[in-house]
Amino acid sequence: MARRWRGDQWGDSSNVLGGLRLLVLGESHYHETAPIGTDIPDMTEQVVSHHLAGGNYQFFSRIERLVMGEGARYQPAEFWHSVVFYNYIPVVAANTSRKRPPDELWYGVAPRLFQDLVKQIEAEAILVCGTQLWRRMPAGLVERHDAYQAGGRGWREREYEVAMPYRAIAAHIPHPSGSFGWSFERCRPVIQHLKRRVDEVRAELDAPPIAPGH
Repeated sequence: MARRWRGDQWGDSSNVLGGLRLLVLGESHYHETAPIGTDIPDMTEQVVSHHLAGGNYQFFSRIERLVMGEGARYQPAEFWHSVVFYNYIPVVAANTSRKRPPDELWYGVAPRLFQDLVKQIEAEAILVCGTQLWRRMPAGLVERHDAYQAGGRGWREREYEVAMPYRAIAAHIPHPSGSFGWSFERCRPVIQHLKRRVDEVRAELDAPPIAPGH
């Protein structure tokens, strides 16, 4: 199964996210020649490395700008070495971009591997990239309606188990590679909400907040 990308500065309070343990969750990979369902263990690592080498994928560039904020001064490598990135479907899901994964790939090992990863890395926040992905994911421990406002309406958040009393707060955005529903204005409240909720959880646990300025 495709391994997650884990940045060298993940969880470090001196990184560009102030130590926020952010999991960026994508949907799936496509591969032009490999059959659907093929297991390529280093697929995720290859894609992120290619972006950092100058590939300039829209998905990754939009995520950077969204999380870091307009006008922030940073290098892409600084951001991606501060997060974990993982695709929910851990095998080749299509042979072209923008093609939906087969239904059977949403089930099987995908939900279990995702929840195992959240516990393993002790994520605090999960940025779910895609509305269809959000709808297909496990419900989690708690789901709160109207947890925050974005685009003139209320949206849900979820909590996923890490190791009680620790838990990860999840919220979603429209898919960054698409155009329908995507805008920085629509998505910024999601990042603000995740950071605010992480600080609330940290306060409950008598842990220090996210480093100031992040």
